[in-house]
Amino acid sequence: MSIPKVAGADPQATVAAVMTRAVITVGPEATVAEAAELLGVHHITGMPVLDDHHRVVGVVSEMDIVLKRGETVEQIMSSEPRIIEEEVPLSEVAHILMEQRIRRLPVVRHGKLVGLISRTDLVTFFARHQWVCAHCGATQRGLEPPDRCLVCGATEGFRLEDAPGGM
Repeated sequence: MSIPKVAGADPQATVAAVMTRAVITVGPEATVAEAAELLGVHHITGMPVLDDHHRVVGVVSEMDIVLKRGETVEQIMSSEPRIIEEEVPLSEVAHILMEQRIRRLPVVRHGKLVGLISRTDLVTFFARHQWVCAHCGATQRGLEPPDRCLVCGATEGFRLEDAPGGM
């Protein structure tokens, strides 16, 4: 998950930089038992439900399986799920996930699933990246460039870099 270093720029970290691309999915015609098996085998808490054209038609979660009654995924899934485009800044995604208490968002390009972004992806990004002040070299963590450097007070010229291990 390496982020290119851009000297003097204020790059925006976007969904595309951190989303999971190998997404476990299920079709609406799958049985609830099949969906439960997929969640358990892959140790995930939810997954997108796709139609035959790879469009997201719902999301099925462990809560749906445990609390709702039905034979097929279509009968228990959350329909009309919130989706997001891959160019959206991480700070905007964080706001959506936290404010709406959503664990994951399907990521689409031209209406078709290309990935999934979760709260865990955001935490991982935060842990592995830092913003570096081009003026003094001070570092800060966050999902977007800081408003100002805490050391020298600069308000521009931050670059995103991989953080040293163990930091």
